[in-house]
Amino acid sequence: MRLISLARAQDGSELGRDVLVGRADGVPLLRAGVRLTPRYRELLDRSGISAVYVEDEASEGIVVEPAIDDHTRAVATRAVAGAYGSVRDSLSHGRRLTPEAVQGLEDVVARILDQITCSGGAALALADLSSADGYTFQHSIDVTAVGLLLGMRYYARHGWTDFRGERRFDRLEERMSILGLGLLLHDIGKLAVPLGILNKPGRLTPEEWAIMRTHPRAGVDMLDGSRWSPLVKAVVLRHHERWNGSGYPDGRAGDDIHQMARIAAVADVYDAITSDRLYAPARPAHSGVTAIVEGSGTLFDPDVVDVFRQVVAPFPAGTEVELCDGRRALVVSVNEEALDRPRVRILGRPGEAEEVSLLDDPTLAIRGWTHQPAATQPVAI
Repeated sequence: MRLISLARAQDGSELGRDVLVGRADGVPLLRAGVRLTPRYRELLDRSGISAVYVEDEASEGIVVEPAIDDHTRAVATRAVAGAYGSVRDSLSHGRRLTPEAVQGLEDVVARILDQITCSGGAALALADLSSADGYTFQHSIDVTAVGLLLGMRYYARHGWTDFRGERRFDRLEERMSILGLGLLLHDIGKLAVPLGILNKPGRLTPEEWAIMRTHPRAGVDMLDGSRWSPLVKAVVLRHHERWNGSGYPDGRAGDDIHQMARIAAVADVYDAITSDRLYAPARPAHSGVTAIVEGSGTLFDPDVVDVFRQVVAPFPAGTEVELCDGRRALVVSVNEEALDRPRVRILGRPGEAEEVSLLDDPTLAIRGWTHQPAATQPVAI
């Protein structure tokens, strides 16, 4: 299986992954196994889908393992859609959202956490194909997957700081559940932003941007006071704060930003960059990794970025790359010892399947890639 631009995908190609459009019931626009036709191509193009996973001869045997399986994603989509519906209903009746109204989200967090734990925390396909219209729900789900993956590694290595300022390594399962709930709800405040601003395809005006920046505080205001964990509220309120104080809503910096919010900030930005949005097409995984790495110590907590570099591959399996000698290749698998030195399959004539590990051949590299992810260190998760 490989990821290919819709413009290059041939009619008759078999879809390797579901394509989502943001339906609240989680039903995809097209399911894996469907073969592309001119009508389906037009449907995908109209929906803003710029790339698809396909099964073809060149990618035979390449396994793209999603972070979240199809069933869990469908369950998660319904739960997140239900949470957003509960917020709308509560607001219309002048009430705040109670934890009881979104109990299904706890099950979703547990499902996602189980899958990430079973995978061993390896670098997986961390996003699914979704139209820009599906961004709201799928972004919440994918940010949760990335954030929990980061959280497991971060807490195993650094622990968490209690109210006395002491570092602890106990109750990690409880903290992961709270982090996951905060991640699923992190953008709930966007329900208070007018749709004309939220769905604007172009650049926001300064006045519109000022309204958009109110959504973290609006999200906290939607939660029913003391009935929610303050840690959940910290993620909702602080996920746009930045390490150097340039974020919002309060311009907090460094350790004044809660640990969970610092993890959420990295997950949120990475997924936003690599997802189709109404005002920006999805960029490849290596662009998202580059943005996070270059923001280390300025926009993002450097400890969180160090963990990110060890678990998120810039070139996941199924990605087409150009090598420094000009040859095209498909990423077959990621080397956990060096995530930017994958095993690749050289794209040659039909029937040829030369493969090489960039980790074993120092003369080869991926053209244009300059960031060297940190060497991985074994960590119990």
